[in-house]
Amino acid sequence: MAVRESFHSQLDLVKQQLLNMGDRVEDVLDEMLKAFSSSDTKVMEHIISHDIEINQLEIGMHNQVTLLISRQQPVATDLRKLIVALKISSDLERVADLVVDIAKQSKRLKRDSLLNYHVKLIAMFTIAQEMINKSLQSFRNTDILMAQKIAMMDDKVDSMYGEFIRELFKLSDDLIEIDQVTQLAFIGRYIERIADYATNIAEWVVYEVNGKHFDL
Repeated sequence: MAVRESFHSQLDLVKQQLLNMGDRVEDVLDEMLKAFSSSDTKVMEHIISHDIEINQLEIGMHNQVTLLISRQQPVATDLRKLIVALKISSDLERVADLVVDIAKQSKRLKRDSLLNYHVKLIAMFTIAQEMINKSLQSFRNTDILMAQKIAMMDDKVDSMYGEFIRELFKLSDDLIEIDQVTQLAFIGRYIERIADYATNIAEWVVYEVNGKHFDL
């Protein structure tokens, strides 16, 4: 009995550490959104240089979960919880990588050109950030109803991204603008991918509860 209680304590610790990793990713998202809105290249450089922190958190989570599986050989619900922890930590690490990609591209943008498109990206980014927040809330509270609602938000981001790209293609062939359009297109794609990873996390929450993987 004591061994079982110890295992469940370790499971709780894994979940808490994963949520702490999620908090860190949310902090980076918030920093990047503010930096993008204010053209703060110093913050962008800080985000780029500190990317390794979240990478290390993901590696630590992977090692801890792998060790638990090998030592305890959990089955059914407990095994699903550990698998979900691995998958979500991987998705969070990829979100952090995408934020770094956004920072790198944003440093090349000229604030006095294509301002209207800059505003559109902020709107997309804000929704993607909210999706990450809600997906982590759904994981924290095992709330599959909230997880399912995230799919609708993803549809919104996909629609905004499609419209954004179509508008970019209508711009002139000026060489300077083409360079800027390229950066904007990359940033839009990275934001759209962040929303996809938020949906992935929501799908893992549903899997943890139901034992089946649904494509939201």
